[in-house]
Amino acid sequence: MESPVHPGDITPMPKSLWAATTARPEPYPLLQGRVDADVCIVGGGIMGLSTALALAERGTSVALLEAAEIGWGASGRNNGLVAPGLKRDPWQVRRMLGAERGARLLQFSGAAPDRVFELIDQHGIDCDADRRGWIQAAHSKRALKLVGRRFAEWEQLGVDASMLDSTIIAEELGSDFYKGGCLYGGGGSINPLAYTHGLAQAAATAGALLHEQSPAVRIERQDDLWIVVSPYGAVVARHLLFCTNAYNESIERLQGTVIPLRTAQVATRPLPQQIVTQILPGAASASDTQRLLTSFRLTADRRLIMGGASATAGDAHPDLVRRLHAAASERFAGIEPASWEFGWSGYLALTRDHLPYVSRIDKNCMAPVGCNGRGIAMSTAMGRTLADLVGGMPDEESDIPVGAPRRIVGFGLRRVGVAVGVVGNRLLDRMGRLL
Repeated sequence: MESPVHPGDITPMPKSLWAATTARPEPYPLLQGRVDADVCIVGGGIMGLSTALALAERGTSVALLEAAEIGWGASGRNNGLVAPGLKRDPWQVRRMLGAERGARLLQFSGAAPDRVFELIDQHGIDCDADRRGWIQAAHSKRALKLVGRRFAEWEQLGVDASMLDSTIIAEELGSDFYKGGCLYGGGGSINPLAYTHGLAQAAATAGALLHEQSPAVRIERQDDLWIVVSPYGAVVARHLLFCTNAYNESIERLQGTVIPLRTAQVATRPLPQQIVTQILPGAASASDTQRLLTSFRLTADRRLIMGGASATAGDAHPDLVRRLHAAASERFAGIEPASWEFGWSGYLALTRDHLPYVSRIDKNCMAPVGCNGRGIAMSTAMGRTLADLVGGMPDEESDIPVGAPRRIVGFGLRRVGVAVGVVGNRLLDRMGRLL
C-alpha cells in the first residue's frame, strides 16, 4: 500500500486535478525539537484539521503531525461531494445500534454537511463551494424502489429531500441512463484540497501548531504522557489522536480495523459551453446506486469529474481510470477520449459494518475510523465530537459509537476478496439494468 512515510525525505503531493489547480499555501514547518501540547494529532486531513480547529477554539493546545503535505491522502484526492447520511439505510442503522443510539447517529450524519458549509462561511474558505444539492440516482427500477424507501426514512428524520422521476432526473443530469432518484437539498460540492487548506489555515489561526513532512515514526508511553517521535523532533502530550483512517497500517493497534479501498477520479479539460449546458444542467452533484458506485459533477471551471465505477485493494489504478472513461461515455454524449486531462486515485476506509466509530486504543488515545465514502461531511462533523471526547464527554453521550478496535476477519485476504467482490458486483449491476 502506498505510504507517505519516508523519514527524512520530502513526500510530494500526488498528481490530481486538485493539486494542479489549487494554489499551494506557504508550507507548514517540520517538527523540530520538543513540543509540549495537551493533544497530539497524527494526520493532516479533513478529520485531523477539523479536530485541531475545534480543540484550539476551546483553548486546548494542539500539535498536528502530517507525514507529507496537508491534504496528501483522501482529503486532497476525493471527488469533492458533500453528501448527507451514511452508507447504511436508517432502518439498518437502528437494527445494528438500537433505536436510541441509531437515531443519534442518523441525526448526526444527516446534518453533517451543515457543518462543512458553516465552517466555509465562518472562516471565508475559498473552495468553490456549491450547495445546490446532491442526487442519488437509481440505475434500475429495483434500485428506484430502494431509493424511494430511503427517501421516506430520511424525510421523516427532517432531511431536506425530494423524489425525482425518470423525466425530471434526465433533465437534471442531462442523461437518460437513470430510472429516477432523490435530491438531497443539503448536499453539494467543493474543491476538497482547497477546503483542506482552508481548515488548516483556520486551525493555525486559532492556535494549533501544524507540522508537515513530519511522520510519526515511533510512539512511546511515559507515565500519563504520550511521546510521538518524528525524525527531527517529538511531541509530548496527554492525549493522542490518530486521524489516519485508511492510512493506519503502521499503527499496530489499528491494523486490520478498516479495508483500504482504492478508487479513482477522472476529470476532463474545461468543456465548451454548449456541452456544459447539456451535461448536468441542473448543476447538482450526483452519485448512483450501483454496487460499484459512480459519482459525477461539474467543477467551477466547467470540467466533468467522474469517480468510482470500480475499486481495488492494491496500488494500481489504470484499469480504474479506463472504467471511469467508459462510464462517462455510457451516461453523457459529447465526451470524447481527447476530453480527459486528469486521472488519479487514492484510498478510502471501509469498516466491517460500513458505519463510522471512534476506536479507543489506550488511555487518552483514540482513532476515528471509517467514513465509508462519506468523508468530507463525516470527517468535518466528527471534529467537534472528538474535541468533546478529549474534553471529558462520556463515551455513551457521543453521537458516534465509541469502543475498542474492531478487527476485520480475513483481513489478510482483502485483496483477493475485493477483487472477487468487484467482479461479482459488476455483473450484478449489469443484470440489474437489464432486468
